[in-house]
Amino acid sequence: MKDYGLLGLAAILLAVDFALSKLYQKRAGATLSAGFAFNALSGLFTALIFWAIGGFQLEFSLYSAIMACLLSALGIAYTLFGFRILKSGSMALYSLFLMVGGMTLPYIWGLLFLNEPFSWLRTAGLVVLILAVLLSNLPKKGERLNAKLFLMCLAVFVLNGLVSVVSKTHQVQLDFAAVSASQFVAFSGVAKLVLAGTAFLITRKIDRQQSANAPRAKLPFVLGIVATSAAVGGISYLFQLIGAENLPATVLYPFITGGSMIFSSIVGMIVFREKPSRALLFSIGLCFVGTLIFL
Repeated sequence: MKDYGLLGLAAILLAVDFALSKLYQKRAGATLSAGFAFNALSGLFTALIFWAIGGFQLEFSLYSAIMACLLSALGIAYTLFGFRILKSGSMALYSLFLMVGGMTLPYIWGLLFLNEPFSWLRTAGLVVLILAVLLSNLPKKGERLNAKLFLMCLAVFVLNGLVSVVSKTHQVQLDFAAVSASQFVAFSGVAKLVLAGTAFLITRKIDRQQSANAPRAKLPFVLGIVATSAAVGGISYLFQLIGAENLPATVLYPFITGGSMIFSSIVGMIVFREKPSRALLFSIGLCFVGTLIFL
């Protein structure tokens, strides 16, 4: 029960983190430099927070360092796409593709490479979830499908799925020495700082030349939003890593998916006054049903 309680808190914190990302995007824009700045600052705060949580101890593992770099590169990529989706779509749509992708790929990975048990019921749940994703992007009557938005959503689906695969693999791989969960989160923060910080320096001048009228958010506000996001997102991820040690991927990710989508939809409607379409609400309901089938 303790593991399920931590996963419930992780889902709530994820919804809060989505809202913070949306708030940052509305104030700082959706340019490449804004996205890289968010990731670099998030990496810095994450590393500091979880280094402190680990008692300022230093652990090192080449395996963990490589996995942290891979994890961070994938996370940076889906965040950049996410800002564009949040600009043109809703928070519920973003969380739908993000979380269903984060569950579908590790489920398949667990079956193929981690010797996790196959279940017809969970496979049926997977089909329901994929159907929900497809239905969520159906255009309204008289409108055309937004192909660009759909492709960005699909990219987020795949990238976050790969993030979940890397996370699960790091926690269960016994052939290589790995650092503790809190140290791995700190490692991923350092990797994100280096990768996104370098990219920010490259894209900053380009975006300034091409987007003279881009939003200019005040530095204290940006630091506050990103620091809060790093703490909230980092703690959520830590809870997921702890759960990954004791729960199979076929249970862990469906639980996170269903919970975070429901909570993020509620937050979007309350905080940002979003009005999801009937198709999107129906898709969220289907995702909830699919998650129950898994559990």
